Amino acid sequence: MSVVGFDDSRLARLAHIGLTTVGQDIPRLAELAVGRAIARMEAEAAPGPETVIAPRLVNRATTAAPRRALS
Repeated sequence: MSVVGFDDSRLARLAHIGLTTVGQDIPRLAELAVGRAIARMEAEAAPGPETVIAPRLVNRATTAAPRRALS
């Protein structure tokens, strides 16, 4: 069994846990959110309907290649 987290928190980074997780560019997401909120408050047009910030997989100790099936 493999276990994967979703937020790459400080807890996931602890050596004794080694949780594989999906990391996100939090500073960039915050920058975009604040920029859009300010634009909305100032009645400016938003920079488009959607911005996608690609996440990244952070491989650690809680995942591995699948084992071969037992016959």
